[in-house]
Amino acid sequence: MEEGFAVLLADISQSHKGAGISALESINNALDELQKIRNVDMARIGLMGQSFGGYETNFIAGHSDRFAAYVSGSAVSDVVRTYYAYNYHFNAPDYYRYEGRQYWFKATLAENPEKYIKNNPIMSVQNVSAPMLLWTGTDDGNVSPEGTKSMFIALRKYRKPVIALFYDKEGHSLSRAEAQKDLTLKILDWFNYHLKNKKNIPWIQKYTKGAQ
Repeated sequence: MEEGFAVLLADISQSHKGAGISALESINNALDELQKIRNVDMARIGLMGQSFGGYETNFIAGHSDRFAAYVSGSAVSDVVRTYYAYNYHFNAPDYYRYEGRQYWFKATLAENPEKYIKNNPIMSVQNVSAPMLLWTGTDDGNVSPEGTKSMFIALRKYRKPVIALFYDKEGHSLSRAEAQKDLTLKILDWFNYHLKNKKNIPWIQKYTKGAQ
């Protein structure tokens, strides 16, 4: 609030279409209501999520042109790749999270590959139309940092503005005060740069140079 931002915590309703599409539809509904508020500048809206919210952010980024910037943390970027991954936080394979629980696909990958592909962020990364800030901990045993690396590589492949932050010896959430402060300040910089046109931020200028 002190930085001049308004924050909306949107509710997400799951549907039979899958987690990514459900999040996209829910956020679009929220934006449709938000634009009725006269003081909201719809050209300067950012979207931020962490963990499952980061997955939703990754997916929405490839299917929306309504945001001016994104922040995605500790996030899955490829549900096909991670379906058969091992989760070192829960000491179990990851596929249970996709068939039920958070992703709610209600089918195995073999039974309904089309649903997994349609809800897979990495499949639409070439359509991302706004800059993305990615972050993760290098010791994250819940969502592998390899997913953030893949998202970064894919965005760079298609010349999209992106910066990825890798916090050494941090897990799924940042635990050290130094890392927490650094991420908080960088997120504020990111939204000030892209939403409030404060362009004199050297670290953003340096690492997005050469992207579209």
